[in-house]
Amino acid sequence: MNNDFRKLSRIIVAVLVVTLLFLISGCAPESKTPSSIPEKIELGELRELERNIVIEAEGETLHYFEEKKWAEDKFTRLIEEEEKFGSDQIEKFKAAYGVNASNFDVEIDKKEALTILKCDIHVELDTWYDFHWFLKPLGLDFIDDHFERLERELSWEGSLNEVKTTILLKFAFKIDNCHAHVWAQR
Repeated sequence: MNNDFRKLSRIIVAVLVVTLLFLISGCAPESKTPSSIPEKIELGELRELERNIVIEAEGETLHYFEEKKWAEDKFTRLIEEEEKFGSDQIEKFKAAYGVNASNFDVEIDKKEALTILKCDIHVELDTWYDFHWFLKPLGLDFIDDHFERLERELSWEGSLNEVKTTILLKFAFKIDNCHAHVWAQR
């Protein structure tokens, strides 16, 4: 009977061990392999591929036009929250430039994966246009950064924060300029 008791106790111990192992493995944390579902990117973290800015001077109004080209995955995220994106772009503009602006409009071109921000900037025109408000946040200077001057335009191409950027300023008259001012040629 002693032998039978030993066999029975060994079987019970074996069953208990197997049961414990089974229970422990069920409570083990899941593996930390990366999920196939991409993390949701915040709108503020999206970065465009290209940025094209055109400013047309008309008296005391500067018509601002900014077009951004987006990578398809970023653009898909952006159109998920189209309204929020538009208001975010306007707020970013206001925070960056701190100018008196109105008539804001944000358009989204789903076919071309583009966004377009438009507004009118109201300036006091004396004998020149002062572009410190625009150049300083971008870290640019008309002369030091080699803006190309044509008769009625200033233009620049380069990279800002690793984004291919073009800038074009248009005027209704022949121009001269210094580091941050533009005036009519005499």
